[in-house]
Amino acid sequence: DNEEFGGFGILKVFRLLRLMRLVRTLRFRIFQELKLMIQGVMSGLRTLLWAIILLLLTVWVLGMGVRTLVGDYEPEFNSVPSAMFTFFRCFTDGCDAYDGTPLVERLRQDYRDYEA
Repeated sequence: DNEEFGGFGILKVFRLLRLMRLVRTLRFRIFQELKLMIQGVMSGLRTLLWAIILLLLTVWVLGMGVRTLVGDYEPEFNSVPSAMFTFFRCFTDGCDAYDGTPLVERLRQDYRDYEA
């Protein structure tokens, strides 16, 4: 069995050597800006992750609330995942109902009497 897979071990060593040669190439002065860009992207990933978590938490809370209030009457909010998806679409400038009408206007007309 070892004789059959022995060639694959050598291929892994060659790949590792190629990777080391690529990393060594980044030490040249001409690649300094590229190295700084890669470091900037890697350090920004943590902030991006927290921004995504905050967006998901906000969409989840709004989805739960609207599902509880109008979920039985509006098809866009009949379950928590569909309510979350509708809010995500509204945040990203696609706030239309399933029939293509503007969702905000339809909700305003349907629930105008419930204003405080």
